[in-house]
Amino acid sequence: MSILTKIKSEIANSAEKAISYERFMEISLYDEEGYYGTNRKKTGKAGDFYTSPGVHEVFSRVMGRALATAIETDVLHPSIVEIGAGEGEFLLSCLDEIQSFDKELYKRLTYYVVETSPYHRKIIENKTKNLDKVMVYSSIEELKSELKSFEGIIFSNELLDAFPVRVVEKKNGMLYEVLIGLSEIDGKLIEVYKPCTDSAILIWIENYGFLMNEGQRIEVPLYMMSWFISIANWMKKGRIYTIDYGYTDDEWNHPARSSGSLRGYYKHQLVQNPLENIGEMDLTTHIPLDALRRIGEEHHFRCLECEVQGRFLVNHGLLDFVEDNRENDPFSPVHKKNRAVNWLSQMNQFQVVVQQK
Repeated sequence: MSILTKIKSEIANSAEKAISYERFMEISLYDEEGYYGTNRKKTGKAGDFYTSPGVHEVFSRVMGRALATAIETDVLHPSIVEIGAGEGEFLLSCLDEIQSFDKELYKRLTYYVVETSPYHRKIIENKTKNLDKVMVYSSIEELKSELKSFEGIIFSNELLDAFPVRVVEKKNGMLYEVLIGLSEIDGKLIEVYKPCTDSAILIWIENYGFLMNEGQRIEVPLYMMSWFISIANWMKKGRIYTIDYGYTDDEWNHPARSSGSLRGYYKHQLVQNPLENIGEMDLTTHIPLDALRRIGEEHHFRCLECEVQGRFLVNHGLLDFVEDNRENDPFSPVHKKNRAVNWLSQMNQFQVVVQQK
């Protein structure tokens, strides 16, 4: 059964003849036949989008130094959990840099990988088969079943932006939830509106939201909140490093963001309509940075940093990787690395949030 057929069947069999955007994203992205479940390349030239680790290994090396320094500074157990590791582009260079930067720490380090995609797990397992310090899990629940509590570093890069969200919109002074239904004319997927009465959404907006303007649409990340709380309760001591798209409350209220941030990426093209290319494209939103910080504070995490990625990397030694180069070949490894350093230093598309318990 195709993803589209599954979604239509669930809509047709539901009491309201509609499903939430959250459920739509769960099926589209995380079903075994969904975007992340299929055996196809997602990142790089042959995929749908690029990630910073895929641009050049220097990103992973700078972060490796930052994570190693955090473990030593906070006197943490030498453990790193990477959640949503994709094809493992980050971890090998990160570990290699930690080994060069702090050999004693590297000897004691355990690196846990959590990756839901069977396709990606197989790639990672092949890459790390000779590294006994790397352990691969299919879910955070599987890892928790072995580790009842955790101390160390939790790292994710472009993970939270793909979490399913509820969608609400303010119309005529009222709050509506935007659902996915079926057109009576041609059976295609369409958006439908119903008055928002879900207490979970209303409580989230009251506690973590902001004053919405007329006609404004926002995504409500209930999934992200429950995920963070689960991680926070499991974690005894350490830091959570989150790198992702995100806006502050003030930025959300800019008129340019009145239609929300839920979008698709398909063959390196931004797709405004998330109901296109179902199961074949990535779906992404910008996370609410102020809400993430407040949720963290409620669970004993202090926000150490919330900085654009370029400035964060520069502050943590990115420019140390620039090499003097007199070669004429613009495609030499040194030229490529220096260009990557320059590009990464100016990257303000992503935010780096560091929370400490």
